[in-house]
This record gives sequence, structure tokens and C-alpha cells, in this order.
Amino acid sequence: MISPNTVVGNRYRVLNPVGGGGMKLVYLAEDLRLASRRCALAEMVDGFTDPQAQQAALISFQREADMLAQLNHDHIPRIYDRFSEQNHHYLVMEYIEGNTVEQILQASGGRMGEDQVIDLALQILDTLEYLHNLEPPVIYRDLKPSNVMLTTAGKVKLIDFGIARFFQPQGNATLIGTQGYSPPEQYRGKVERCSDLYALGATMHHLLSGRDPSSEAPFSFPPLEQLCPQLDPSLAALVGHALAYDSQRRIQSAAEFKARLLVIKDGRRSASVASPAANASSGAGGAVTPPSGASAPTVRISSAETVCRACGRLIPADSSFCSYCAADVRVTSVAPSATPSRVPSDATVIVESPSDGTAASQSGPEHYHRVVQRRKRHPLMAFFVMILLGVAVLRILPHLFMGLAAILLALMGGHDEVPGPEAHTPPPVEAPDTSPADAVRSFALRRILDGQGYNSVHFKLHGQSVELWGTVPTEADRLQIEATAFAVTGAVALSDHIKVGESSGGPD
Repeated sequence: MISPNTVVGNRYRVLNPVGGGGMKLVYLAEDLRLASRRCALAEMVDGFTDPQAQQAALISFQREADMLAQLNHDHIPRIYDRFSEQNHHYLVMEYIEGNTVEQILQASGGRMGEDQVIDLALQILDTLEYLHNLEPPVIYRDLKPSNVMLTTAGKVKLIDFGIARFFQPQGNATLIGTQGYSPPEQYRGKVERCSDLYALGATMHHLLSGRDPSSEAPFSFPPLEQLCPQLDPSLAALVGHALAYDSQRRIQSAAEFKARLLVIKDGRRSASVASPAANASSGAGGAVTPPSGASAPTVRISSAETVCRACGRLIPADSSFCSYCAADVRVTSVAPSATPSRVPSDATVIVESPSDGTAASQSGPEHYHRVVQRRKRHPLMAFFVMILLGVAVLRILPHLFMGLAAILLALMGGHDEVPGPEAHTPPPVEAPDTSPADAVRSFALRRILDGQGYNSVHFKLHGQSVELWGTVPTEADRLQIEATAFAVTGAVALSDHIKVGESSGGPD
């Protein structure tokens, strides 16, 4: 650690340490050449013993620092200088006064309000949209509460672009990012634009629920509807979409994420504005009476876009089918006189304004409103239905194959005996319990592991836990198998006996 008042690089005088850890420490310093301007001085120390490896890391560090110096965005600190002294490497940046979101979260009792989380996410999305649209695109890779600063003016700053990774030994650099916030593909060394959106979804899930993903099993995010029943359902669905395990099923762009978040913010603002008027017009114990000349209460007024009931994405208001999931979004028009007062409380109501610009509250036989209802999904019910369907298919398939074989033999004139159902029984699964649900989960996990080339890996299900053993070539393969086991079986606990590069054996 650098002592206070030490001058580094014949230019920067260190005042005091302000953060960091591991291979990087950050100090508050003064630039002696520019009127003692305050700056953040990041010091990184490499541990290379091979001169060629050290030189390659130094070149990569200089190239990335020069690239970051070209960035110009309000939410990204400016890079002022970079230099090296022996095996110590320094990056001089704009000093940001404020607190990290992690510090704010701790001070607020472990959770943040919906409006505050939405405002933070919108500023982060502005930054990600800028980075992702560069040529080539810049992927942030390590979005988490401790890397997001909030200035005293309420402005977000992304403070760490992970440049210290160039000085880590390659054997330990299997993952660039933070466990719990990094998406599955990042464990395989692959990053894309939607990888940052997954990390943002994980961050929002943490801020809204208070559940720290870095201390939980990887890729396990209970639905926010269960953790926070009072949460806006559309916001919970948006975060869940960002956290999709399969990157192809995830939100694909920061622009789409921001547009959907703005719709939610506008809806909350409209609801908060309408609430005082509704309270003022209601009598004690009586029904709410709309103001004079007003139609039924609305959540949002829009003339351009609406939300697909199936996938939740924005589509043109005059669409008959969703351009993303092909769902039928046509609805029945409702006249203003038929006030949708009986719409269930768990539905989202969107009132479309007339195309001629007439106020949505205007009444009369010539004005019509479209009411879209999106009921709450029941994920547990859907899960049990899928399990029952899977068991039914496994039992019906042998008889179906036997019948098809009999028909083919009859058509060809054959008289051989038709094989019984036992000849077509699915391959055995690994030590399933007696319940059909466990059999289906075991069968699915075995097929996926075999498809990924992990035939030497074995497992056993114990209710809500899964036990693994076997041999894999690398640590990255072990992490991939753990993630697959969690995702396929839905287990909440995992016992890992997998050995890396050693002979395998069953668990004790």
C-alpha cells in the first residue's frame, strides 16, 4: 500500500486510499502539474515471472486504457493518464465524490424502493446503450452494486471496467466478473451485449428483494412476485426476462430494456397522479365516482404502442399478432358507456387514446377504448402441468411405437411378432426416486449432460438437492455442470464431489 504524501510517477501525490482489493487498490491523489487537481489513482501489481507474459499483459493494459480514454459519456469517469513503473501499473481517472450503490443499500436496510431502482437502472441503461453501440461494442462485464457510484447530485457513474484482469495469472482467470451477477455464458469465456443486461437484472433483483446473489447458488433467482408480493408485476416480469438462463430468450438490447422500463415508470407516475383525485372523489364506505366528463380509470394512455400479453414486449398498438412471439393480441373494443369496472384487480389495463388526438376521457357513442388484460401467470401450476405431461408422454410412447410397428408390418405383409413395450422403454435414469417428477428430472439431466459430452459425470437426486461425482478436464467444466444441474432439476442445494483431472468414484 502506498503511504500518504508519496509522489508516484513524478506527478501524482497520494492523499489516502479510497477502495479496491485483491490486485488493485485505488487512492485519492493530487495532480501536481495541474493545480493539484484531485484524481483517482488505481494501482495494479502483476505477479508475472515470465518476461514475455509480463510484456504481453502490459501491451493489453495500455491498449485497453487508450480505448477507455476515448469514451465520452456523462456516466463514465474520464481517463486522464496511464503509466507503469517496473511491475506496478497505474491508471489515473476522474475522481467521483459519492457512494457506491452497495453502500447506499447497506444504509437503507438492505433494500431500495421501486422508483429509486428504476431511476438507477435507466441511467445505467443509457450508459450500456452507448457502450454497446460503439464499433466494436464495449461489454462492461462486471456490473454489480459495488461498481455503480451515485454522486452527490444523483448521477450514476460506472467506476470499474475490470482492467486489472490483464495482470492476473491465466490459470486463475477462468471468470471475468462476479459470481451471482455474471450470466452463464460468461463462465464459458463468452460475452455479448445481453450479458450486461443479465448483470443489470441481477443487480435490480438484489436491490428490490434484498437477496444478495453472490451468496446464493449461481443462476438461482426466485421470482420477485414471491419475494416481494407488493412489487409492480410488470417490473417483476421485466427483471425475470432479463435473468433468462438462455441468452437467446433474454432481453437483447439496452434500448428495448429502457423502453419497457420507461413504460413502467410512466404507468407508476400516472397511477400516483390519479390516486389523490380518486381519494377526493370517494365517500366514506361508498364507491369511487369518476370526475365529471371522465371515463373509466386508466393506467396509461398511449396511441403508438402496447404490451404483448404473452411475452411482455412493446409492439405497435394496431397489431393483430405479436411480431416477437406471434401471440394473438386482438381484443374486443369496449364502448365508454360500458365502464370496465369489473376488470379483475390482477389485470393490467391499458386504455388506447383515439387516433385523431381526442382526449381519452371524452365520452360519447363515437369514442371507443381498447382494454387489454394481462393476468398474473402461475409458474408453479405451469411447472406441475409440464411434469404430468412428461410422465404421460413417457408412458404412452412405447404403446404408440408398438402400434405403428404393427401397422407397418401389416402393410408390408409381415407376420413377425411385434415387440412389446419393454423393448422401447426409455434409457434408465440415474438413481431416481419413486416419484414420476424425480424420474423426469433425472432423465432430462442425464440427456443434457450426455449431449454436452459429460458421460463420465454421475448424479443422484435427493428431493430438492442433487449430488454430483465424476471427473472433468477443467474447473470451467465443473462450474458448467453445476449450473446445468441447478437449472434442469430446480434443486436448491448441491453436493459436489467432482474431481478435476483425477480418477472418479462414487460419493462416500
